[in-house]
Amino acid sequence: MNALAQRLPVAGLDAGRIQLRAAPVDLAAFAAHVRGDPGFPVMRDAVIQNVVQLFRGDYLLSRLMLEEGRYVTIQMLLTLAATQQAEERSTWLTLGRLQQSLAGSELASRNRIEALVAVLERYGFVERRKAEEDLRLTLLLPTARLWGSDALFVEAMVQPLARLADTPPTGAAARELLSRLSLNSAAQTGGAPTCDPQAPAWSTRDVAAAGAGHRNWHRLFAPRLTDYLALRGTHASIQQLATRDGGYMALLLLLDEARARGSARISLPYETLSNHTGISRTHARLLTEQAEACGFLRLHAKGGREVEVTEQFRDAADAWFASLAAFHLSLD
Repeated sequence: MNALAQRLPVAGLDAGRIQLRAAPVDLAAFAAHVRGDPGFPVMRDAVIQNVVQLFRGDYLLSRLMLEEGRYVTIQMLLTLAATQQAEERSTWLTLGRLQQSLAGSELASRNRIEALVAVLERYGFVERRKAEEDLRLTLLLPTARLWGSDALFVEAMVQPLARLADTPPTGAAARELLSRLSLNSAAQTGGAPTCDPQAPAWSTRDVAAAGAGHRNWHRLFAPRLTDYLALRGTHASIQQLATRDGGYMALLLLLDEARARGSARISLPYETLSNHTGISRTHARLLTEQAEACGFLRLHAKGGREVEVTEQFRDAADAWFASLAAFHLSLD
C-alpha cells in the first residue's frame, strides 16, 4: 500500500481484501475477473465517455469533483450528511466533525477542508445554519445542487457496469442501484447525463435534484467509504496526476481521444487541454510532462501535437477501472 493509502483513515483494507457486510471479498481476484469479462472494454469506454461528457468545459464541477483531495472531502461530507440523526448530537455535520473524519489524510488537511467548504458555500453547494437546539453550533447542509451533481457523477461511473457480460452484481446494494439507474435511463432519451457537456466556465447550470434513493446509496456506502477511498489511493500512478487540478480529466481526455482515433498516437494540444479543463496552458504542459515521466505518454512533438499513449498507461487505467467496478459490484 502506498503512502497516500497509509495516510487515509482505513477500516479493513488488507492486501486487496475488504470486509463487506456479509463476508470478506477478495477484491483483487474479483477485479481480475471483472477485467477479464468480455464486456469490460465496453464498460470502461462508457465510463470514460460519460465522465468526459459530464465535466468537459465545466471548470467548477470538474475542479470540485475530479481533483482527488476535493473528491475525498465531498464524499465524506455527503456521507456524514446522509447518516446524521437529529436525536444524536454526535452525528451532526459540522466543520469540525468533517475535519476530524479525515484526520491524518494528506489528501485533505484541516486547512484544505475549511477552504473547500468556503468555496462550496460560495457557489451554492453548501449552506451553514445554526443548530436550533444549540445556537453555538453551526451545521453544514449540502444543498440540492451538490446532491444532484454527485448523483450525476455516480450514475456516470456506475451505470456502465450493466454492460459487463459475465459479472453480475454480487451485493444487494449494487443490484438495487443498477436497477434504479436502469429505470432512470429508460425515462431519458439517450441515457446520458442530462447536462450540457460544453457549459460555460464556472457554470451555474441547473442540475436536477437527486432523489431519496441517492441519499440511501450514501447510507449503504457509509460503512465502506474509508475502504473505498483507501482503495483509490493504492493506484499510485493514477493518483499522482489525479491529485492535481485537471489531472484526472486530462488522463480521461487522452484515453478518450485514443479510443476515438483508434490509434495510440494522437494530437491533444495544450490549448485543447486548457480549454476543456480550465487550467492554464503551462499547467497543461506540466501535467503532460508528468504523465510522460510516469511512463503514460511519449511526446513526439512540441505543444502536445503528437502524443503516444503507452501500454503502461492503458494497463494502469484498466486496473483502476476494474478495481472501482469490482468494489461497486461487491456492495451488499
